[in-house]
Amino acid sequence: MATSKSIITRDEALCLVLDMVPTDTNKRKATKIMEESPFDVVYLSELGPLRPIAMGKAIIDKNPYTYKRYPQTPPAIPILPEDNAILESNDYSSDSDSKSTSSGETSNSYSPTAIVSIAKSLFFTEVDNETLFDYDMYTTTDMYNEVKKVLPRLQQYTTVSKFGRWLATKNFGPQTTKRIAGKPVQGRKLYRVKEALIGTMVEGGSAFRHEMNNNNDGWINVGYVRKTPGKESDKCRRDLLNAMITKLQNRCFCQKIYASVSCKSDSPILERDFSDDNKTMVTSLTGCDGDAQDMIQFVSHTTKRVRLCVISYAGLSNVPDDVQLFLKSCKMIKMIVVDHDHHIECLYRHGILHGKQESLHLFKSRIGCVKRAK
Repeated sequence: MATSKSIITRDEALCLVLDMVPTDTNKRKATKIMEESPFDVVYLSELGPLRPIAMGKAIIDKNPYTYKRYPQTPPAIPILPEDNAILESNDYSSDSDSKSTSSGETSNSYSPTAIVSIAKSLFFTEVDNETLFDYDMYTTTDMYNEVKKVLPRLQQYTTVSKFGRWLATKNFGPQTTKRIAGKPVQGRKLYRVKEALIGTMVEGGSAFRHEMNNNNDGWINVGYVRKTPGKESDKCRRDLLNAMITKLQNRCFCQKIYASVSCKSDSPILERDFSDDNKTMVTSLTGCDGDAQDMIQFVSHTTKRVRLCVISYAGLSNVPDDVQLFLKSCKMIKMIVVDHDHHIECLYRHGILHGKQESLHLFKSRIGCVKRAK
């Protein structure tokens, strides 16, 4: 059944993303904020234009079929009141999509470099924590099919044999032979990230993580993980924290990750880990750069803009006022990136501190127990 959807303009969509009331003044502020960032506002066809999202500008240009742009308000046409601003979505999409729909742009996401990069995020020749990986012999076809889960149109851009030639030159290790059902089969002995840690990886999410890994614009991705006090053994706690760290490394490409190994979600962020009681466990974590106090020290002195990456809202805090105080104290944190497993959400500093209260109050909403280490 055909349905109609409200079309809003780009500056109105920017206000929605930044949680600002769409007044003329706020529209100008929102436009300036987005122009100074590596992101722009778009929407997905399945969600509709009333659900704007922030996405990397380079990724938008390379994927015009996936990410739909908003129209600018025509200078000769006044902005309509909300009850009159109803247009058929097809009227807009046919116009905006015509700006950039070349197959060449789309194929950039399927370049050899991009394809090999995805393979490297899934398969490793050696790892520090073997419990987080499945070690086995994987044929070229096995690896091709795993990458295809992330890039569904892979077969349109390369064959299994060509993919295999790329692997041979990109340090995936030598091939070995073993007999399966009486027949010799060639493959590589590799560690593959466990399915539970990969999460729901789709083409759009992969593109987003690629943009997160782009630090040429003066950004740095800093991860933070937290474990609630409990009765589990130190080994179990360490494994769970290591799983969270690996998850942020794989999905958000964090260059630095900090951990609070035993603290409640309602404890003041700025006061966490003052005691040295947990230093031994912190130093034993793989890929961990310190505790909450080390993180505060780093983000307070870095000259780069910080994307603070956490797993679920409660992974940072469930006290909105404390999140607000934390951001005001750490001025270089420009964005909080929340990994919800099925999608990654960006919350801009400006929207949290100066927009409507919805973004800030997200941090007091927690339904059930979120398994951040899965």
